[in-house]
Amino acid sequence: MRRAENPIRETHRRVAAIVTAAGAGARLHGAIKQLLEWRGATMIENALEIVARADVNERVVVLGAHAEKIRAVIKPARGNWRVVMNSAWEEGHASSIRAGLSALAPNIDAAIFINADQPFLTPQVIDALIQRYRATDAPIVRAMYAGKPASPALFAREFFSALDALKGEEGGRAIIAQNAEKVERVAFEDARLGMDVDTLEEYERARIENGY
Repeated sequence: MRRAENPIRETHRRVAAIVTAAGAGARLHGAIKQLLEWRGATMIENALEIVARADVNERVVVLGAHAEKIRAVIKPARGNWRVVMNSAWEEGHASSIRAGLSALAPNIDAAIFINADQPFLTPQVIDALIQRYRATDAPIVRAMYAGKPASPALFAREFFSALDALKGEEGGRAIIAQNAEKVERVAFEDARLGMDVDTLEEYERARIENGY
């Protein structure tokens, strides 16, 4: 009998990673956030590499604004990814959540949502959240950095309908707040892990933190 390639993983809950990278980066004065240089590559390549090294069963990346330029950059990695186009990206972040969920296989038990603009995120952070979910069956698991919540967050399938109903710039925070008793929190001491880049000033700060 043929042995499964990942026998241990297949006995656990199946988790998909959804990288949201559809925004236009309006506060970057014309720069394309996903294509900002980072560690010899780009922000989007950095995000995909982080997730590629994490213990997930499925990988989805959601594109919208500047999609063709971004697709050209990530082409070498696309074999391991399901690339989803969010034609409604101008409606806000919730549209990317819906687009990502719509692409998941029916046997996926949970999804972990990752923003493409967290340059210091690591595979270990993603794995820690997934391990907590698999160990506890908690339907929501979120990261805390030096006591402050930030992406990523994991939601079990029981919350997919609520996520699908989000509108505009809503993310999972409202769902987390409404279900506080169901949330597992995973703490990390390094605040940089949760740092995101929304402005050129934040980008320069990240570059300084990285030793540029």
